[in-house]
Amino acid sequence: MKMIEKRLSGETIFEGHVVKLVKDKVLCPNGNESFREIVRHNGGAAVLCINENEEILLVKQFRYAYDEVMYEIPAGKLEKNEDPLLAAKRELEEETGNKAESLDFLGAIYPTCGYSSEIIYLYLARNCKKSHTHFDEDEVIESKFYKLDDVKNMILNGEIKDAKTICALSYYLMKK
Repeated sequence: MKMIEKRLSGETIFEGHVVKLVKDKVLCPNGNESFREIVRHNGGAAVLCINENEEILLVKQFRYAYDEVMYEIPAGKLEKNEDPLLAAKRELEEETGNKAESLDFLGAIYPTCGYSSEIIYLYLARNCKKSHTHFDEDEVIESKFYKLDDVKNMILNGEIKDAKTICALSYYLMKK
């Protein structure tokens, strides 16, 4: 059976600075009609930064949507039509004060494929040089290198819940 849904019509419910919410009427493969509410998002870029001691650079910040302080790899949203590689370099330096000479592509993930168009591009940075942070006016971020085994344990014990961080580390370990 063909599994493609055809968009019949749609409307924008909300458009903000970060996301746009649309409601589309679709024709399902079985001939039935339904609705899909989709969060349109420009995507993001994230960086798994590993130093010469195999330590992982994590940022710690408050995430309002979860009302929690979270550990994550440095990341940020893409501007419209922005190159994910350039965004990854920018976010690494802005959030941690580390500058990557080069970044290797690890993979792309669809963090919430049931209702969002967001794609996060994951990169690996090594041999970073210390620079300066450039926080956005609403950011309060701490960054620190953690031993690889400590990061694995933080994932296993639920201290790290962030999907992009877990996926980037998984890509790294599988490609190692």
